[in-house]
Amino acid sequence: MAQLAQHWVPSASRQEHGRQSSSASATLSKPKPRLKDMDRMGVDMQVISMNLPTPSYWADGATGQQIARQCNDSIAEFVAAYPERYIGLGAVPLQDQSRTVKELEYLAEIGLKGVAIPSHVRAKDLGIPKFRKFWAKAEELNLPIYIHPRGFTHDQRLHEFFLWNSVGQPLEETLAMTSIIYEGILDDFPKLKIIIAHGGGYLPYYAGRTDKAYESRPETRKNIASRPSDYLSRFFYDTVIFDRDMLPLLVKKAGDRQIMMGTDYPRGEIEEDPIGFVRRSKDLSPLSKDRIIGLNAAKLFNI
Repeated sequence: MAQLAQHWVPSASRQEHGRQSSSASATLSKPKPRLKDMDRMGVDMQVISMNLPTPSYWADGATGQQIARQCNDSIAEFVAAYPERYIGLGAVPLQDQSRTVKELEYLAEIGLKGVAIPSHVRAKDLGIPKFRKFWAKAEELNLPIYIHPRGFTHDQRLHEFFLWNSVGQPLEETLAMTSIIYEGILDDFPKLKIIIAHGGGYLPYYAGRTDKAYESRPETRKNIASRPSDYLSRFFYDTVIFDRDMLPLLVKKAGDRQIMMGTDYPRGEIEEDPIGFVRRSKDLSPLSKDRIIGLNAAKLFNI
């Protein structure tokens, strides 16, 4: 049983460069305490990434790479303590593409299995030309890319009732996916492996409207030759959706080989019984459930 992309806080992001992670916890930065929870959940391996992907986008490129390097070394050290239980995803300074390419090469050299990034960089969408070197190098190195938002970009209307999280984060994921699709990233880099947190936000469940726009608005077709919904099966997704009725729909839209078990551990909004969530979902075959619970992640991360 493989559990996807759980949050982790290295000391580099908690102590260095004068900034503190808002969720910093000593427990998150140690490998052994997590094992009890993994055993309780029935999880054999856990894929870990930064608590919030790369806390360095406020910085210049050199400082951003320095922070990313410290995080990558810390993640590699964390994984090395229990290599049979943990898989690590690295960090990159996307604000500087040349340094990003170097850091992708480095994190691959030290054995990290992929990279985690947020849904935007300083409010710039991921599909824009500025980030093409990142996509090209990630494809070249065959590194899976995990996209997880850092809150919501414009949260003036979402500051009450935890809406920045419950509404804003799925919207961030939707914006990231549509930027990647509409800017032609998946057409130009067909071997990319992109994982979207929280079941892909809203797009997989409401793609009909983007398809209708594709049919009626010429500007939506300038970079792509297929409907947006045709690209849903090009992404990977986790199961952190908290509604078993949604899982069969996600399988229908994306395919059972594109979905992997996740929890958002150890933050407050976690799926406490990730295996049971999948096993009790209706209208899924035993093979589909096995793929989601572990086989897909094992194949994607070559474990």
